[in-house]
Amino acid sequence: MRIIRTFLAASLLVACVEAPGEPASTADANPLATSFDALAQDQMNANDVERGEEFRWAALALRAGVTPSILEVTNNGRAELYDAFVHSVSWNSLAQAMRPPSHRSLIAWRRSGDLLQVFHVGLVTDSAPVMHPFSMRPAMPGGPLTGPMAGAMAAYFERGSSNTSWVGVGGFAKIAEHPQPAACPTETNPDRPPGITCHLTRYGVRLNILFARTRNRDSRDVDQANTVTRRLIAPDQTVKGVKLVFSCAAPMSTGCGG
Repeated sequence: MRIIRTFLAASLLVACVEAPGEPASTADANPLATSFDALAQDQMNANDVERGEEFRWAALALRAGVTPSILEVTNNGRAELYDAFVHSVSWNSLAQAMRPPSHRSLIAWRRSGDLLQVFHVGLVTDSAPVMHPFSMRPAMPGGPLTGPMAGAMAAYFERGSSNTSWVGVGGFAKIAEHPQPAACPTETNPDRPPGITCHLTRYGVRLNILFARTRNRDSRDVDQANTVTRRLIAPDQTVKGVKLVFSCAAPMSTGCGG
């Protein structure tokens, strides 16, 4: 197993990360899920509920039994390998009226020395242009203003020897299901996360995303005077994933009811 060392919420997070292909099935025995819990709390402390939920659901997906895949990425021209999986969420409750009918997110991470790199991409369609989360810009020059939900949202983080955050401001993302349904290993486990229906599947992923550095590590605002950018590219690949259906409006990383 490998060790993640990263500063989160002004404290050092030390967590054991499972090797690719070695999922842990329970909350107490899943240090990777615990790491995503800490990332979720980090974002919640920064008043970023959306990103906090993304990481909570990533932790929940791991506790449901998803196995990460290897994702090949070019980061500013440098080839890197990430562990990655996709979680797709929907609601079997009144909350469906308040949320998109289906939301899918790619979560990817790697450790290089004492540097932890994490990025996620979320969208509600198979493919979409990447937009800044607070953007209402036209989809094309001269076109009507477009709501943020029409685009893909992306974020990139470095924690450890570097503590920076980046937000996706342009490019393209594809996360499309390639159906290969199977029951999650926890579905017949009495200790599975409550209130969650789970099915394993897989997703085709393709990314070409331009990121801009934010004002500080806890911000989503791009400093207009700061022109530092990076581009992440992932050619067509297949990544393992999980489909989660929630029976409650606000599931935690351990399921409905906390």
